[in-house]
Amino acid sequence: MEYKKLPKTINEQIELLKERGLIIEDEAKLKRYLTNISYYHFSIYFKHFQKNDIFIEKTSFEDVLNVYIFDQKLRLLLLDVLERIEKSFKCRLTYEMAVLSGDSCWMADKKYFRDEAEYNDRMIDLLENLRYSKEICIRHYYETYDLPKYPPVWMVIETLTFGQCVMIYGQLKPEYQKIIADTYGINKKFISNWLHALSIIRNFCAHHSRLWNREMVITLNQRHGIYGKFFDYSNGNRLFNYLLVMQIINCKLNPTSKWSERLEKIIVEHNIKISHMGFPEDWKERLQKIKEVEEEASLFSKV
Repeated sequence: MEYKKLPKTINEQIELLKERGLIIEDEAKLKRYLTNISYYHFSIYFKHFQKNDIFIEKTSFEDVLNVYIFDQKLRLLLLDVLERIEKSFKCRLTYEMAVLSGDSCWMADKKYFRDEAEYNDRMIDLLENLRYSKEICIRHYYETYDLPKYPPVWMVIETLTFGQCVMIYGQLKPEYQKIIADTYGINKKFISNWLHALSIIRNFCAHHSRLWNREMVITLNQRHGIYGKFFDYSNGNRLFNYLLVMQIINCKLNPTSKWSERLEKIIVEHNIKISHMGFPEDWKERLQKIKEVEEEASLFSKV
């Protein structure tokens, strides 16, 4: 089948929206948005308000824009939380393995990894590509030192994405995975799955992809000891369960974090129907109970 849709001018795009029943109260405003945000990007949000490409009766551009702006604020909020989680994970991965091995470049030693073929396929490429890095610390290393062949892990880790670090963790032998997972008090099979899922969410946020009303591609392991009761099993792949994971890990880093209150604020501000994101009615209580669990654990550890 051949794709035959032809490009449309912004005026033609607006006329198409009118034909499909969208109420446009301020055409100049819509034109400004379509000039800076593509019709195709906006159309992702249109779909929820349409049936067979026709807008549901009384749907206005302001209705769509409200959801779009909420989604934008949501991504920015989650990026802030995910940055803390990413930095923490990179730090613990680097520190625990470096101290355990006594090796400044343990990533270059395949004895720490489960599968030699996979190591050769993925890790070697990652390390060899460091020579092309534009990071100042990496360039300085190669300009100054001949040995070891690769820079120390605390430099290397700064060049890697969250997803690459999760991949490295997933390739480690189980005993090393456990050491890192234990620093969070989370079973290693859960931390690997959870961080992989969060790295995907992080990419959605960084690349302006829709979170609202999205079905996630990574299935979360949810039946983890004290945390299993907080998940909503009827909406497994919707956003709420991923926010639960963020709350669990973030509260271990900062038990007094108030990001969930900021989440509630933007939901109320935009009058968002949260069921589209898999939120149960008691969502605030579930996030708060996780915080209480972590605060209690933090106090107990100090006794």
